[in-house]
Amino acid sequence: MEIDSETKLCCLIGHPVKHSISPLLHNTAFKQLGLKMVYLAFDVEPRYLSRVVKGLKSLNVAGFNVTIPHKVSIMRLLDVIDSTSMETKAVNTVALKDGKLIGYNTDIEGVKRSLIDSNCMLDGRALVIGAGGAARAAIVALKELGVKEIVIANRSIWRAATLVRIFKDEGLKMKSVNLYEAKRYSRASSIIINATPIGMWPYMDETPLSSNDIPRNSVVLDLVYNPLKTKLLEEAEKAGAETISGLKPLIEQAVKAFEIWTGFQPPKDTLWRIGEEALRRRGGREE
Repeated sequence: MEIDSETKLCCLIGHPVKHSISPLLHNTAFKQLGLKMVYLAFDVEPRYLSRVVKGLKSLNVAGFNVTIPHKVSIMRLLDVIDSTSMETKAVNTVALKDGKLIGYNTDIEGVKRSLIDSNCMLDGRALVIGAGGAARAAIVALKELGVKEIVIANRSIWRAATLVRIFKDEGLKMKSVNLYEAKRYSRASSIIINATPIGMWPYMDETPLSSNDIPRNSVVLDLVYNPLKTKLLEEAEKAGAETISGLKPLIEQAVKAFEIWTGFQPPKDTLWRIGEEALRRRGGREE
């Protein structure tokens, strides 16, 4: 790809970002569709977030993704918040249009599509582990799919309780619990979603639940994608549950972000293939 002054920039900002395969996914799609665009990943500490966002706006970037730990704090730095981000109170995708930074949440689509393509029972209880930006998207996705009972488990129970206050409405039963209480509720849950970094490289031996805590007929979605098969997914397989790798929601949300930035749909099958190959080569390691 020839890169010059007319090449448009997209990027990822977060801390850390070394593990991310988003540059591989988006650059492959740009090249295949013949778009003069490039995608980079920038490690941005929280104290620099404001100046970095201002800099990206000044550089007239096409857009950028946002990951841990900036999905909530970035909202105050944007000009417009779309309905998906207003509902989740979190942003993972930003587009620069007509000089304005517009925030979106494509994580919702990632979780929804992953569950729709599975055999999960939407009339049962869902357990969401975590209380950050990814958990917020998971809760909204579950609500939109018609799930009526959601338990949120987190190390800091006050953060889980905050999400209950934000998202609870008539017809939806929600409860916040400490992470150590999660197994009490997981054993009777039809959907389990890990929305924390637990089990992510280099802490691959960690898992929030063991096989004894996971029902045989449940669906377990781990939003961690490096390694491709986390310890949690290994435990879920032992229990006989259906498992969904974090690569699935990653690609689904990336497809939506790509469409927002370019107006084109990227080659999903190609993205899945190269993403899977990259993660298998890494074997849970950073490169």
